Amino acid sequence: MIFLHVKDGFTGKMFRRLWIPAMLSSLGWALSDMADAVVVGQKLGGVGLAAIGLILPVYMINCMFAHALGLGGSVKYSRLMSEGKRDAAKKGFNGVFWLALIFSVSTAIFGNIFIEQLLNLLGTKTADGELYLATKGYLRILVSATPLFYMSNIFNYFLRNNESQKLAGLGSVVGNVCDIALNVILVIFLDMGAQGAALSTALGQIIAIGIYLPGFFRKGSALRFTLPNGYEIFGSFASMKAGLATSVQYLYQMIFFLICNNMLIRLGGEEAVAVFDVIQNTSYLILYLFEGTSRAMQPILSTYQGEHNSKGKKSVVSLGLKSGLAVGGALIILVEVFPGLMCSLFGIAGSGSEALAYTALRIYGIAALFAGLNILICGYYQACGNEKPSFILETLRGAVLLIPLTFLCNMFGLQYFWLLFLLTEAGSLGVFLLTSLGGRYKGKGVSEDRIFQKTILSNSSDVMDVSHELEEFCEKWGADMKQSMLVTMTVEEIGMAILNKGFSGRTDGYIQITAIMYESGVLELHMRDDATSFNPFGLETEKASVDGDFDMDSMGVLVIKKRAKEFFYRRYQGFNTLIIRI
Repeated sequence: MIFLHVKDGFTGKMFRRLWIPAMLSSLGWALSDMADAVVVGQKLGGVGLAAIGLILPVYMINCMFAHALGLGGSVKYSRLMSEGKRDAAKKGFNGVFWLALIFSVSTAIFGNIFIEQLLNLLGTKTADGELYLATKGYLRILVSATPLFYMSNIFNYFLRNNESQKLAGLGSVVGNVCDIALNVILVIFLDMGAQGAALSTALGQIIAIGIYLPGFFRKGSALRFTLPNGYEIFGSFASMKAGLATSVQYLYQMIFFLICNNMLIRLGGEEAVAVFDVIQNTSYLILYLFEGTSRAMQPILSTYQGEHNSKGKKSVVSLGLKSGLAVGGALIILVEVFPGLMCSLFGIAGSGSEALAYTALRIYGIAALFAGLNILICGYYQACGNEKPSFILETLRGAVLLIPLTFLCNMFGLQYFWLLFLLTEAGSLGVFLLTSLGGRYKGKGVSEDRIFQKTILSNSSDVMDVSHELEEFCEKWGADMKQSMLVTMTVEEIGMAILNKGFSGRTDGYIQITAIMYESGVLELHMRDDATSFNPFGLETEKASVDGDFDMDSMGVLVIKKRAKEFFYRRYQGFNTLIIRI
């Protein structure tokens, strides 16, 4: 018999299918977020950059809730789908959608009513003249467009978890490219200033949403818009709470921006705030690639978590680290070697703040490496449904270390102020790793002894050999004779059906078998193969015959369908996935 204990024929292919669209989406988001600063900086100089910098706290609070709902809801959705609970997954999406709509519309209304109070909180008053007017024009449009921002992000999250990652990537890229083009038209050619930058962002979100929508109406999709249900909406608060474990970073950033902007205005005026905005926009370019890698990992990790596939999760983490460090590291090197490119890009080359920006960018480049690792670690725990470690690490880097270090570095003047980024990110990673020693952050789950997993070559002798090993596994955990017989029969019958009708004579395919024996006595069987689209439960079982002769594959599947507690099939990321509970 030929068992493949090391080779994983599934994870790499699934990761590549998700990573490339995620990178395109992240690059699009980064360029879109940077576009406002680039175009406004070129047109208005330091005043424009300072206005965008003052707006960042409002942007961050929107990010916190939009990403909390999108990430928390999509993780739950992916886990439920991996467990075969399609109806529950559908209701979960519907609840998240309506909660996001209610919350975002309310935010837009109250934001416009209290806009003067918001401006005072952000650090600008009517006496600031041009800076005040630029900030107010940008803020009014940003607040009004809050529902668009929520819907765009939530749709993107759920589409990626529903095998529509290409559509999610397309919508993100097209929407953001349009945002960039509209920035140039509205700000440069029509001279609309900061208001034009904000309007282009809103229009880009509308375009992205228009591209996303067909994905919710495709045949077979579990994502559907239905009338709101109070219970579903209320239940979505749990998804938001789970998502806040990582998106709470945006709340911390909002507090940090409020403190930092006020400090920098006192330390160096508009020029210091402008340099800070350059650093922030450079972080978009680098860190969004790490976040994109984390988003690519998430659907697979959530699926594997539902399957209790620890080996698969390790493969995903390995791929994520290599990919994230490759693309993020390349940009970090670029910033370290050519900081002048960023200064030219944002329109401060040759200004009094250029020398300060060189120092700040080079310090931040080193910090970004540690920040990227922190993002990947948080993403891993979040995707696996273990929110506590993510919350701890995000709290370390977003508040516990960042806020005190901001006040400390402020004491050493502008040249050394930027060390706060390096000290925060490296310190947070170090503290987290020290506190994680001894498996402190290991999530609750099924004991490894209760999990049986084999990946085998597509030949009949291996299928039979695995069924015998599985029989021994069942006996070890006290399964009765009927349950043990049905488990081994399921592997044999479904396995042979895949060989005969799925692979159609291929000998290079894989079948991954995972069995979990729960303490309740229920055995859950997961089977994944790389055959063409083939659902064994879709075989004709009413007559169980072909051309008048009995079809033994159909007969075996018929028996399993009648005796199993539950069974579920879906085509996921290019592979056939079966779940049978016995």
